Amino acid sequence: MVDEGTAVPAYEQQPRVDPGALALATVAGAVAFIFGGGDWDLLAVVIGLMLLLILLAHHRPAPPTHTPRALLLRGAFGATTGLAFCIAVAPAIQFGIVGPYFHSEDPEGYSMDAWNTTVVMALLWFVVATLLAVFEPRVTRWLDRPRRSRSPYQTEEP
Repeated sequence: MVDEGTAVPAYEQQPRVDPGALALATVAGAVAFIFGGGDWDLLAVVIGLMLLLILLAHHRPAPPTHTPRALLLRGAFGATTGLAFCIAVAPAIQFGIVGPYFHSEDPEGYSMDAWNTTVVMALLWFVVATLLAVFEPRVTRWLDRPRRSRSPYQTEEP
């Protein structure tokens, strides 16, 4: 007889994506984008959002204990998810902040806005990664919270 409180949900019984491979793919995609050269564009937004959605969809919660493995899992979640977020917002940073307010050119007259955006992203990534690692348990609870349907035809059970 299985205790209903400790039974594994049906979606957990199926094999899932390896989180290490997923994190490595995110980092590889980010490195390719960062060192690709040129301005950050709409493709960066699409790829960043796609990586963010995939990472959140396949995230497995870290154990609630404060073991080194749990802390490393939270750190990896924060680092990869933060990197995907920073890639998604890079064009907004470049064209909304760096370009208009901090535009600079090299001695040959080429714009340094893309490079300056990458530097800003590195600083922003550290902050976002730290916040996501710290709040990983709350993010996980939010991701696993069942949604209530607000159908007008559904009756409330007393």
